[in-house]
Amino acid sequence: MVTGVPNLPLHPAGRRRRHDSLHHFRRTSCNPTAQPGPAGRTKNSSSVDGRLAPPSSDLDQLTALFAANGLSQTDMIALSAGHTVGFAHCGAFAGRIRGPSAPDPALNRSLAARLRAWCPDGVDPRVAVTMDVVTPLAFDNQYFRNLRDGMGLLASDQVLYTDPRSRPTVDAWAQSSEAFGRAFVTAITKMGRIGVKMGAQGNIRRNRAVLD
Repeated sequence: MVTGVPNLPLHPAGRRRRHDSLHHFRRTSCNPTAQPGPAGRTKNSSSVDGRLAPPSSDLDQLTALFAANGLSQTDMIALSAGHTVGFAHCGAFAGRIRGPSAPDPALNRSLAARLRAWCPDGVDPRVAVTMDVVTPLAFDNQYFRNLRDGMGLLASDQVLYTDPRSRPTVDAWAQSSEAFGRAFVTAITKMGRIGVKMGAQGNIRRNRAVLD
């Protein structure tokens, strides 16, 4: 376990600097209308926002969410690394630092203390904190190293290491940025194909901003 974490600044979410990265990936993986793609693709215009996973999700819930869209557990773990950049509201992890069962025993103690200071009782709900306290501006495999040190910000992050079924993948990608990079490209390519319809099955969009 690491003994300290950097003293990083807070950011009001109103500045829209945070990515809510895995939340974004979960939204887009479950909502084909949010997927970027070349003009002329056909899209499914149905909304399934109700299927978003909360930040307290366990491995089974996360796996089922992605499986419903043709993505494997390995894909889900790779896409979870979107949390190597961006910010999250204090409320998304409040239960891990306050309450009858707090601090979460899976949470690094030094980070827990820092989070309590960053997110005191009555904190402005717009306040957000960095999701990766080590390399907050780099998209890299530090996310997986953080999980090994108990520094996953959300419970749904840390569960990828505390659950023995996903831990070997976390360990492998913590050790190899190349292996993680390959897996991420594979997963995000598959995610980009979710909801794409061909020919008469959907609308052909000449302009991606307008539903024909």
